[in-house]
Amino acid sequence: MSRFIRLLLLLTTASLIASCGKTSTVTVGTPGTPADTVAPTRPGSLVATPMGATSASLSWNASTDNMTVVSYVVSRNGAQVATSATTSYVDSGLTPATTYSYSVAALDEAGNMSPSSPTASVTTPALPDTTPPSQPSGLTATAAGAAGANLSWNASTDNVGVTGYIVSRNGAQIATPVATSFSDTGLSPATTYTYTVVARDAAGNQSSPASANVTTGTSADTMPPSQPAGLIGTPAGGTGANLSWSASTDNVGVTGYVVTRNGMQVATPTATTFADTGLTPATTYAYTVAARDAAGNRSSAASVSVTTADTLAPSQPTGLTGTASGTSANLSWNASTDNVGVTGYIVTRNGTQVATPVTTSFSDPGLAPATYSYTVAARDAAGNRSAAASVSVTIPDTVAPSQPGAFTATATSSVQVSLSWAASTDNVGVTGYVVTRDGVQIATPTARTLADSGLTPSTTYVYTVVARDAAGNRSTAASATVTTPAPPTTNGTVSLGWDAVTAPNLIGYRVYYGTASRTYQQPIGQGLISATNTFTAIGLTGGTRYFFAVTATDSLGNESGLSNEVFADVP
Repeated sequence: MSRFIRLLLLLTTASLIASCGKTSTVTVGTPGTPADTVAPTRPGSLVATPMGATSASLSWNASTDNMTVVSYVVSRNGAQVATSATTSYVDSGLTPATTYSYSVAALDEAGNMSPSSPTASVTTPALPDTTPPSQPSGLTATAAGAAGANLSWNASTDNVGVTGYIVSRNGAQIATPVATSFSDTGLSPATTYTYTVVARDAAGNQSSPASANVTTGTSADTMPPSQPAGLIGTPAGGTGANLSWSASTDNVGVTGYVVTRNGMQVATPTATTFADTGLTPATTYAYTVAARDAAGNRSSAASVSVTTADTLAPSQPTGLTGTASGTSANLSWNASTDNVGVTGYIVTRNGTQVATPVTTSFSDPGLAPATYSYTVAARDAAGNRSAAASVSVTIPDTVAPSQPGAFTATATSSVQVSLSWAASTDNVGVTGYVVTRDGVQIATPTARTLADSGLTPSTTYVYTVVARDAAGNRSTAASATVTTPAPPTTNGTVSLGWDAVTAPNLIGYRVYYGTASRTYQQPIGQGLISATNTFTAIGLTGGTRYFFAVTATDSLGNESGLSNEVFADVP
């Protein structure tokens, strides 16, 4: 035994020297002793208990080991959160109303760890409810004869829930009803009592008190007043109702009236009228009015129904589309909605009402070609109108002008023909004419005359003329046939030249001539065409003096005034 003690002292001394010296590690032991590889036993009987809303207390039975258990490893939800040198631990900083799973493993001085204990779960409680309910509102206390009082009030609200009320009389609690009314009995006649009502919740929180006073009757008045007569109700716009009635009578005296709306008390007027507000448009409300006396007796109730005015407009029609079909405009849209019901729609064209359909489409026939602006608004039985939806529809012009009339073709020389015709008519307007010679278009005049020159003598030509409008519609063609005469026996010629004109859009010149000054064979606008500033007049009669003048023309159909006049004698 003494040898063992000495060895132990040597081990202790060696450890002390190691801790005091500068060498970081000194291992002293009995030579040949194996390392400790035996893990402690599993901790048992792990218990987890909540400590308030944010902590949990853990405890367990100690593990055993061949050497020494030095600590315990605590895990929460599978993750290590702490080590404890004892068999208990308090885990803090948790979340209220949350479940946690814990396990514990033992650790010996050689670092061997036991298996984890069986898990223990704990659920932290929720934070305590410290919010009181709202104060009861609308508390009324009325005498019920000489020995009773009737109390009523509006329900309180609470963040969790109101569980009931505490009624006190003159400071002493007398009842704990769960309803919003209470009848107190056994009172003294002609005595004033002060009542308070407090709301409470499941956590015991109490609201601030509401209070009311009542004086019991001097005698046992059990006779109720007469029923209010002549009760009438009229709507006051969309959000109000006005009630009026004849005064009730009572053996002692009527102290006021009780008005209910849809079974709920809304007023206790002393007059025989009541104006109710904050109602919903187009809604029917059931009202009752009962008289009451000082003893709390109530008459039978008179009743009336009031329907508030509908002041809510339907929704705007959506999806409005307009298409043209021939001379008609076809409209369609999605149905509007209304708090009561849509009765139809109002359609306007260019600001003027044209229809009141009850369906979601409308066809407007017989329109002239033009662009039309339409609006569609929904309406209900009360005359409320929605905002209007709008769309434009263009009716195309498909009507051709009438055929030009009195079309004539006259040869004015062996190389020129003069054309003329009567004006065409159109539903919108004629914009011009198209002239063809032998099937080939030669001109698009806006006037109703045309001089066609540069022709071949002794030749028959077939001319047509059609009218056209801005939409491109063309009339049927009028036609005329003409034969140019043979040239004169003497085929004289005169060559002309003039200064060139410089002007925008210039396309050429027209040459006019005749056998008298300022009197020409060609009407203005139908002179002989020359693309350059020279021209040779042919087919002139010999032994005759001819007078000549020139104009300039542009691509817009404009023609200048006549130039100075010159003459030449044809031999």
